[in-house]
Amino acid sequence: MPVRYVGRQGTYTGKFLFNLLCNLKGFGVGRMVVRKSFNERYAEPSYYIIKQAFPDLTSTDYKAGYVLAKQVFRGKCLGEEKRINSGYKPDWQLISKADEEKYLSNKLAYEPVEAPTTADMPPLLAKFYMDRLSRDGVEVKPEDTKLYLRVNRGVHNRAQQSQVDELTESLPSEERIQPKTWAERQMLKRYKRKGVSRPSL
Repeated sequence: MPVRYVGRQGTYTGKFLFNLLCNLKGFGVGRMVVRKSFNERYAEPSYYIIKQAFPDLTSTDYKAGYVLAKQVFRGKCLGEEKRINSGYKPDWQLISKADEEKYLSNKLAYEPVEAPTTADMPPLLAKFYMDRLSRDGVEVKPEDTKLYLRVNRGVHNRAQQSQVDELTESLPSEERIQPKTWAERQMLKRYKRKGVSRPSL
């Protein structure tokens, strides 16, 4: 009888982290593990070197616990002892000692991407915004229909915005631009610069 798979095909093809570590001496301290999806997605090396492992011995499926490891993501070291929070994903692979040198000797590292600082408004929003400026007696210019963009940076998103960074650093600490209020602050500054105390809704 043929087998039929129902549903979305899984994206992970590895093992759970503690399924690997529980079969190693000393819970794999000093060994190298990788996430298969990272190595398939990026050309730069990404790996973890286990420093400490604390499995949950009450777990029957050997999936629980936490691990401290040296983390290298896309050729950049993120820390000597960082906690691994994705051990529950079946995406892990143990690297043999003979192949560890291939990762350690690979000096390829990613280059930061310069993200844009502005983008055009959607047409309907731009028309509504320009009508409101005209109603308040403010001269409309093409740059008024630009949206200011702010990148939410994290471990896996390190895009740079040089112009935004320079503007943020030049402001006093109490006026530093927050990511969630960037567009609102810029709109209020534009009204203040043009002599309108408060935009009418």
